[in-house]
Amino acid sequence: MNISSLICELDPLHRGHKYLLDAIRRDGADCIIACMSGSFTQRGEPALFDKYTRAGAALLCGADLVIELPVTFACAGAERFAYGGIYILDALGIADRLYFGSECGDLSMIKKAALAAEDDRVSAEIKRLMKTGITFAAAREKSVRSVYGDETADILKTPNNILGAEYIKALTRLESSIEPHTLRREGAAHDSRDIAHGFVSATYLRELFISGGDISPFIPERAAELFAGYDDAPAGMSRMEVLRRAMLARLRTMTPQELSQLPDVSEGLENRLYKAIRSECSVEGILNAAKTKRFTMARLKRTLMHAFLGMTAELCALPPQYIRILGFNTAGREALRRIKKTCSLPVISTPSKLPPLSEEGRRLFGFECLCDDLYALSGRTISPCGENVRRGAEEMNNE
Repeated sequence: MNISSLICELDPLHRGHKYLLDAIRRDGADCIIACMSGSFTQRGEPALFDKYTRAGAALLCGADLVIELPVTFACAGAERFAYGGIYILDALGIADRLYFGSECGDLSMIKKAALAAEDDRVSAEIKRLMKTGITFAAAREKSVRSVYGDETADILKTPNNILGAEYIKALTRLESSIEPHTLRREGAAHDSRDIAHGFVSATYLRELFISGGDISPFIPERAAELFAGYDDAPAGMSRMEVLRRAMLARLRTMTPQELSQLPDVSEGLENRLYKAIRSECSVEGILNAAKTKRFTMARLKRTLMHAFLGMTAELCALPPQYIRILGFNTAGREALRRIKKTCSLPVISTPSKLPPLSEEGRRLFGFECLCDDLYALSGRTISPCGENVRRGAEEMNNE
């Protein structure tokens, strides 16, 4: 049985995602496992659609089993996002392959870039360049360029290639037997507002949906049926603006010391943030006041979300402690039977009936539940606490 996998957000699932799922199936996959972000995403915002709706869309469009990428890895930069996903897929004990999209479509070049990024000479040059005030990503690209040349460095200029290199690094670090495969990304670029051959980015779709536009031309038909009327439900889609005042309230209670305990806060960022929080009256104002060449908007948005959620660097240092199942179909059910024999972590399919967890596992699961409860504040109406705990993995027939 060929078990293939991918790591994703699917917020929302669009034709580019369907293209990848179809390509994995054509490549011989008997079962496709999607490790998907839950309530909060890499961009430092709540997911537009809740995780169970997105899992359902994945199952309708080609996935067989959807498992959750914990928030401590999902709301993170590329390195931690990739490491968390690979750790979970490797822990399952049954995944044969990992697929990901990339701008170059050349696995050998991505592997070379991943190796270059780990070179001691490159690391030393990164440290030197970062003292000039540029971002880590820019320093890494320049450093690889100086040691390995333009061809390798150019791989590290685009987001999907960078994420692919992080997947390779994580597979190597964990000594995983999962075999990586990449497909050239089709259509619009990451975060693009363009339409290319019927493909658009998830960024474009989120903006279109929030503005009341019709996203159905860019969504697989079965997913479009699932999303239709979503915002007419009582809670509706998640809206970042709903959380902003609550986020400001949380930020105004924090000391520089507390800010320094957040993930990825270093180089005096806590003091810069504290000053911005005390002088600005909006989340956007804080972001703009704190932004520099070194501290990118994406990094700052995640940091403010970390503060709102109460996520600390110490919590993020813990590896995944369990596997949480969000949904499956018939093939996924068969994979689950195998996983329960091979998995090195406890498997949670019914959160109200937890398997035995370590102390760290209970702590991380409790934090995930807290984040779900905060996510429940982001809709049109407020859902009660514990709703996602009461809701277990859902089976769906995608025939």
